[in-house]
Amino acid sequence: MLIAQWNILDRAPEGWEAKGAVLADALVRRGVDAACLQEVPVDGLDALTAAFAERGLTLAAGRLRPGRTDLCAVCWRTGMLKPVGGPSSIPGVDCAIQTFEGLTVCSYHGAWGAFRQRERLDEARLLDVRLSRRAAKGPVLLCGDFNAMPGEPAIRLLSGLTEAPTFWTEAQDTAVMLGMGGPYPTALPGTSAEAAATARSQGLEPSLVPGRRIDYMFSYGWNHGRPGGWTGNVSVEDAGPSDHALLTARTLDQDA
Repeated sequence: MLIAQWNILDRAPEGWEAKGAVLADALVRRGVDAACLQEVPVDGLDALTAAFAERGLTLAAGRLRPGRTDLCAVCWRTGMLKPVGGPSSIPGVDCAIQTFEGLTVCSYHGAWGAFRQRERLDEARLLDVRLSRRAAKGPVLLCGDFNAMPGEPAIRLLSGLTEAPTFWTEAQDTAVMLGMGGPYPTALPGTSAEAAATARSQGLEPSLVPGRRIDYMFSYGWNHGRPGGWTGNVSVEDAGPSDHALLTARTLDQDA
């Protein structure tokens, strides 16, 4: 299966119907089977859902957190995966958890800000506790814009470096380990129009903002030879209407 991670950016000067078509076309062209999306706007949700449906994709959004105008969502190729109920969430965490037959996928958006590392760590603990319980029923994938640098406590926690028995495996780390590429800057400030606009809105000079790795794709448990584990096939590209890259990774199929 080909899984995608994409913060689509809650901004659409051209309208959400037009932007939804661009987003969905990008996923379909790449043969994505399921995608975790963040910054999905509440006021554009109907237009996005319709644009995705026209291209054979089902879009399911999570709950809106107080004070926000956007939320997390999961989309998938209609008929490719069989959903078990609708999306669920975790109180206090911006996420959308969608269970399918034999697979659980979680889209997550971490607390934003350099001084919110403790909050992101607390969110990672909650995600680990909730999602690890589902591993007995099949692969569990946690993908999102963590707003965290690789050495942050939240990432170290999920990587099993600080609090056993926590152990998740990241797709980009797997690719690097297998000699298939990287390191990957999964946000692209200074290299795309949207990234440059975002930098300037914060009073920053885009060319001076380094590439940051803040998007991650985790799979619960060991990877090698395990259905749902990462194969090392990872792609990171500036696909258009966001200040985040479109990140895709392939998993080992259930019947492999």
